[in-house]
Amino acid sequence: MKKTIFCAGIAAVFLSACGGGGGGAATTATSGNGSTGNNDGSNTNTGTGTSTGATTPAAISLLTPAGASAASLTTTGDVVNDSFAYANAMRAQLGLPALKYVSAVGVAALNHAKNMQDTGIVGHYEVAGQPDYTGVTPSDRVAAAGYNTNSTGEIAAGFPGTATGFASSTQAIDGLFDAPFHRSIYLFDTTGVGMGDVTTTDPLKYSTFVADFVDYVASTPDNKLVAYPYDGQTNVKPQWQAIETPNPIAKNHPELAGKYVGYPITLSAAGNGAFSNVVFTITDAAGNNVPCDETDNSNSDESTRLAVCVSPTVLADNTTYKVAVTGSLTNTSIMTATPFSVSWSFTTGANGTSSNTSPTPVAASSAKSLRAPGGPSLPPVFN
Repeated sequence: MKKTIFCAGIAAVFLSACGGGGGGAATTATSGNGSTGNNDGSNTNTGTGTSTGATTPAAISLLTPAGASAASLTTTGDVVNDSFAYANAMRAQLGLPALKYVSAVGVAALNHAKNMQDTGIVGHYEVAGQPDYTGVTPSDRVAAAGYNTNSTGEIAAGFPGTATGFASSTQAIDGLFDAPFHRSIYLFDTTGVGMGDVTTTDPLKYSTFVADFVDYVASTPDNKLVAYPYDGQTNVKPQWQAIETPNPIAKNHPELAGKYVGYPITLSAAGNGAFSNVVFTITDAAGNNVPCDETDNSNSDESTRLAVCVSPTVLADNTTYKVAVTGSLTNTSIMTATPFSVSWSFTTGANGTSSNTSPTPVAASSAKSLRAPGGPSLPPVFN
């Protein structure tokens, strides 16, 4: 199984993503909104069909989401427990299998969270001689903890300390999911994860969080794309602070780096998926076009298996948006660029009260308290 490493960084809240995916791909196909088929790969209603290289591949379409009823999130106040529950709640809503918790990988994540707080550097690489050094790369640190895997993907965050460490037990994991390059790490076909956090009450130091995703096993079919916000989703956040590095809005609108913009809309591919000629068309309830800046692997080396579009303007509250995306996709079993056309819709909630995980914002209050103007002097970081 091929082993790869990919990284992405952020700047104001410190979010950091460094991930890896194994080679190989699913041999079944699934289908979503606007096309025929089933999530098990068949193009009939039997639920047993498969698509292999020896047969005509199924059309490229959206993976059918399970929706909000598939999972709920009840927080306990423990950062690792609640972050693990959050990650699986999001995957369940999208129709993806649950992750298993790997304790040895949690040790590696905790060690790196200690290193980040010690050094004040939120990222993925350590230097020998630093405090709590356990390995240069995420895969080095996972191996040092005694765990063998075919892939390692890492996301990391740092927030200025508060009286409670993090503002909430899901602050870091929620902020990481909002950031599109980090979101893609969640949605890849890894099957295990370990997490670690180190908190502080000092506003001039970071409370740090790390999640290491391991054990690639092909699950999402090559011809399926995972959309987020997903089809039919309600209470979607209208805005996002553009603090991710690489920044999906800064190339065309550098003046918007660090500002509030529209919530990122993403399509994630499985396996070795690669996009080309991607065009997003977003319209509001009145049929007006909503401009957005599109990024994918054809125009950004950091956009692995990901196509994302971010509007320069905040989306309207309590509004239904329609999304249509055209382009081409290659993947392990899709050897030549194959055109696709998918469409779906979602509805925003009210700014400040909307949530990724439930109709109420209690469980996933996001990072807005520390991402708002006038917060602590040490900026939060996503990397």
